[in-house]
Amino acid sequence: GLTQLTDVTELYECGQQPQVAPVTVTLPFSSRQQAEAHEGMLVTVNGQKPLTISGHYPLARYGYFDVSSGRLFTPTQVALPGSEAAAGAEANELNRLQIDDNSQLEPKSLPHQQLFHGPQQSLRSGATVKPLSGILSQFGDDYRLQPTKPPQLAQRSRITPILPKRKNEVRVASFNVLNYFNGDGVGGGFPTERGARSPQQLQRQQAKIVAAIDALDADIVGLMEVENDGFEQHSAIRQLTDAVNAVSDINYAIAQPHSARVGTDQISVGILYNAERFKTSTHALTLTQGPFRRGSRVPLAQVFTDKITEQTFTTVVNHFKSKGSCPDDGVNANQHDGQACWNALRVESAATLLDWIEQQQMPQPILLGDFNAYFYEDPMRYFTDNDYENVSEADDYSYVYDSQAGALDHILIHQDLASMLTRVQHLNFNADEPISYDYRDDQYYQPGPYRASDHDPLLVDLVFASSD
Repeated sequence: GLTQLTDVTELYECGQQPQVAPVTVTLPFSSRQQAEAHEGMLVTVNGQKPLTISGHYPLARYGYFDVSSGRLFTPTQVALPGSEAAAGAEANELNRLQIDDNSQLEPKSLPHQQLFHGPQQSLRSGATVKPLSGILSQFGDDYRLQPTKPPQLAQRSRITPILPKRKNEVRVASFNVLNYFNGDGVGGGFPTERGARSPQQLQRQQAKIVAAIDALDADIVGLMEVENDGFEQHSAIRQLTDAVNAVSDINYAIAQPHSARVGTDQISVGILYNAERFKTSTHALTLTQGPFRRGSRVPLAQVFTDKITEQTFTTVVNHFKSKGSCPDDGVNANQHDGQACWNALRVESAATLLDWIEQQQMPQPILLGDFNAYFYEDPMRYFTDNDYENVSEADDYSYVYDSQAGALDHILIHQDLASMLTRVQHLNFNADEPISYDYRDDQYYQPGPYRASDHDPLLVDLVFASSD
């Protein structure tokens, strides 16, 4: 904690002293002892790499954000679980500094507005700042800078442009829409179990999600975290699809299984597809056995035939068990290897999923969704060890947690499709934006696709060869 003087018995007047010159400190700290040695001092903070805004979750309540030398990544996004991830976590802890607003009060409006930029005029992660000046202090175990000069923006956070589809390309997207619940579908049923708490919030949430889906221009959209209330007129997925179709150039249909719902959880996955481009010969398939009986959400698979090329392929949408609500012991407890809890269940989910795909003889599978596993974690490596290619790289991300970027959302294509892949796009609509800009905040909400969710969408373009 912060070093303090206690039981002071005497004070001495030292007279006028020369102005204190700041000491230069460079992130990352070499050790906690180095940071401790500068506590209470006037410092100028630089970075070995550009000082980067790595996170801002506490901004609205506590008025601070995190900076680091370069971007921070979740350890298992860029390193193997175990000792490598532990070394990464230790390095991250030495490479972060909280930048405060010099106040102990909850802000009435968002501070640091001189750093705001981008389509929502917000404090986006990924932007860089100029060297910082202030007093180095400590709050709990974290080091914090009390600025003596307002922080200044050096470079804006880059907004990923959505590249247009080219002739004959098929675009497939994955998008976790953060608990889209529509009440009873006719204006009542609020607050919902997990999503909007009023019809007004639903209207704002829907507007953002619709804007995002429309911008993707995808032929197939795999959705996660849609209310699991069936497919009838007033269901959530039906209302969302109708809203998208009202503005989109694509006429979307819903892939439906025989069952009335997709599993029994409050939320489910879903598939929207371009009904003019693709045909289906059977209903969508679900897997409700093993880890999908209780744990991971029930996956949804639909076999499509491309009307242009007559090529047949399968889209499988997934939402694996999250890292929260940890058991105290057993194989699914936190093994402290960087993968958090329920890792064994997620690996079992991956194995069971691939067995099912093989048993059902699904042609040319494309797996997508929120796998709740980072790039180098066991479930993702299980897929890549078994004939699937992760289209992303280790430095791609879809989510920011604890000021660390990483990809929980993935698209994996069977090796038979690898030659048909033409483009991969990670679209940083959401993860870099402050939470204050989502549909739940009256003050900062803005229409448009940004902060439509806490996960970024991901898409791939493929070109299928003609079957002639």
